[in-house]
Amino acid sequence: MSQFIKITDQYTYFFSLCICNKVLVYCLGVGQLIVATFSLAQHFVSIVQFGKIFKCSFNGSAYDNDLGRKFLSHDMIIFDFGLFHELINVEECIANYLDGGYMRCLWCIGQIVALSTALISMLITSKAHPICLWPLLIVQNAYCFGLIILTIATADKLLTSILHPVNGHLILLIVVFFIGTSANHLFDYILWHYYWYQESEYIKRTGLPVVPFWV
Repeated sequence: MSQFIKITDQYTYFFSLCICNKVLVYCLGVGQLIVATFSLAQHFVSIVQFGKIFKCSFNGSAYDNDLGRKFLSHDMIIFDFGLFHELINVEECIANYLDGGYMRCLWCIGQIVALSTALISMLITSKAHPICLWPLLIVQNAYCFGLIILTIATADKLLTSILHPVNGHLILLIVVFFIGTSANHLFDYILWHYYWYQESEYIKRTGLPVVPFWV
């Protein structure tokens, strides 16, 4: 694996291509920010059109003329475009079975804030304090952990569908889920390396610890 891809604190080497981790973090961060923004928009559509925090139903795709229902027939934040409906026969998004979608809404807001804080600090200055990355590190770790839990919970169904494919559409849904999940795990891994680089540069530049002495 190390012959094809190598990730250091400052750079990522993919075959013979060397890419600065800051660029990768920014690109992957913007991509996830778009996902989180559309996911939060689902809550606004649900509140305006249905008066509920998250009226997500996989049957919504059957309403061709109702764009609101179609928009709410996916759970974008976990890259579920009908996958869990196919695997475990749920009629609503996973968040609806937990608390109706309230925690999902708060999560989307928190993730957008964390991503925006990190991306803006990276954009406006090359010498931003490493603490600016802390919210995103915490959120991204929790996000990846949640995606792992979802994967483990449906691992038997996923493996059966992959090893004995009977539905091309289901395979496509699995591919989309794994692309989204893998991209976020890669983002988390590169983000940590980028943070360690920023931390070492900050200490070299200022001679001060990243964490204040009173913390």
